Parts: sequence; C-alpha cells; structure tokens
Amino acid sequence: MILLGTFVNVATIAVGALLGWLLSSVLEKSPRLRNVPNAAMKAVSIVVLVVGVGGAIKSEKPMVLLISMVVGTIIGTIIDIDGLLDRFGKWVERKFIKKKASDDIKEEEGRVEKGFSKAFVATTLTCLVGALSITGALESGLEGNHNTLYMKSVLDLVTAFVFSSSYGFWGTIASVVPVLIYQGAITLGASALSGFLAGSIAEISAVGSLIVCALGLNMLGATKIKIANMLPAVFLPILLCLFM
Repeated sequence: MILLGTFVNVATIAVGALLGWLLSSVLEKSPRLRNVPNAAMKAVSIVVLVVGVGGAIKSEKPMVLLISMVVGTIIGTIIDIDGLLDRFGKWVERKFIKKKASDDIKEEEGRVEKGFSKAFVATTLTCLVGALSITGALESGLEGNHNTLYMKSVLDLVTAFVFSSSYGFWGTIASVVPVLIYQGAITLGASALSGFLAGSIAEISAVGSLIVCALGLNMLGATKIKIANMLPAVFLPILLCLFM
C-alpha cells in the first residue's frame, strides 16, 4: 500500500496524543517522569543518525550526492528556506494562538480554546515542517519504502505525547488531518512521476538520508545545521542523473 507509511504516521500521532492525555496527571505529579519524553527523544535521535548514515552510503553516484548537497544547500541558503519556515510558524502562532487568547470572553472557555489552538499549531508545525516529511513521503511514493516515515512516526509519537500532556488532547490529535493531506499528496505525486524519476531514485534517497543524518546530529545537540536550507538538494539528482 503506497500510503502505508503516512497512515502509520497518522496513527502514531493519535496514539501519542491519547497517551499524553491519559498520563498527563501522572507526569505532573512526578518530577522524575517529566524527563522521560526527552530521554526517549534522545534515544530515537541516535537511531535517526544511524539510519541516515546507512541510507547515504548506498549512493551509487557519490559525485551526484556531493554536488546535490553542496549546490542544494547553497540554493536553500540564498532563498533562506529555514528563515521562511520560521517566519511562517511565528505568523501562524500569532494568528491562531494570540488572536484566540485576546478574543476570549469567558475564562473557562478561553482556556479550552487557547489550549486547542496552541496544541494544534505546535503539533502540526513540528510534524510537518522538516526533512523527514518530504524525504519520507518521496521514498514511499518512489520506492514503496516506508522506513523513513516509520522512523518519523516514532518521533511524532513522542512529540504528540509531549504536546497532548502539555497543551491538550483535542488540538494535538486534530493535527493528523494536515499531516495526512500533506504527506499523502507528496507520496501520490511522487508515485505518479516514478517512471520519469526512475533513473534518479537511488540518489534522491541517498541525499534524503544524508539530510536525515544531519537532523539526527541536530537532535543530539551536536550541531545546529539549518536542515530546511538543504531541502533543494533532494530534487537536484533528477537533473544531475541525466548527465552523470
């Protein structure tokens, strides 16, 4: 099933949201347990790093990998994709969180509404704005390989758990809708173009894996790489493989 990776991802977000809601009171009462989500995220980060390295070394054309990464990162830096996404996130936060808070009339209703908005925006942006969403969806569509989205699913489960326990269940679980639409659209689009992209699939996957490796380093706190600026590199093998 071509959308299996996305369906699993959506399911894990729902499970994480449910667990966060059920265990929120327990986490609040125990200072020691509050560190569990962060510890779990660090463990997953190591796996992300190893999986990224493993996928990158499968490149059949190292020069395509090198040129794609260098040129793609230069293009992304000039465009400042990282900055654009950051400003977009802040705009969404101002529009849907602060505006809601200022419009509250009843105190109790205000808390519920604000919690829903904050949980929805935070979870959606965290689960969508990143290299794993794009590279994972592309791999699902081009190769039928869902491993990257499975790995992302574990990360999103922890993310949903944290946001659900902190901001609220309903806003967190509502984020599955944009995740399903966004990743599903990329996967179906890539599948429709798989014949055209057949000669570059291996290198697209290798470039995506190298970006995932960089993400793993960031998650561990070893680096502060602007991952979003590397995203154009994923598409360059389509052109380079025609000549190399």
